[in-house]
Amino acid sequence: MVKLSVIKDALEDVDMNSTCYFNKETNEVLWSWSYNEEYSTYKEEDEFNDNIICMFNYFSKNDYDIMQDFIDTIEDINLREKLYDATRSRGAFSRFRYIVESSDLLEEWYKYKDEKYKVIAKEWCIDNNIEFEEDC
Repeated sequence: MVKLSVIKDALEDVDMNSTCYFNKETNEVLWSWSYNEEYSTYKEEDEFNDNIICMFNYFSKNDYDIMQDFIDTIEDINLREKLYDATRSRGAFSRFRYIVESSDLLEEWYKYKDEKYKVIAKEWCIDNNIEFEEDC
């Protein structure tokens, strides 16, 4: 059995240069780093191990959709529109963060994103028949 926080942490930590894998036998998260293979814990030979499955890559967490869903929760119509406008082009994440910070919503945003990551982690466990313990 794996702790849900381990799965959620992997989702949070994955970036554009990494992919994480899960060893069903050891309940261990393995990492593949495209820019620094010497630090990768997922090795080429792991590709043929049926106990190791792909967990997440950068696109698994879809932070943009999470950000848009958060905007939908904002009751202030003007602020909601301002956030939508800020996220419609290049630089969306930094503009979003600036507005969220200046509107004192940063803690609320982090809490929302954390909950979404828990849901994604839980769904991943269920979809892959991984027993987990809710600890976060």
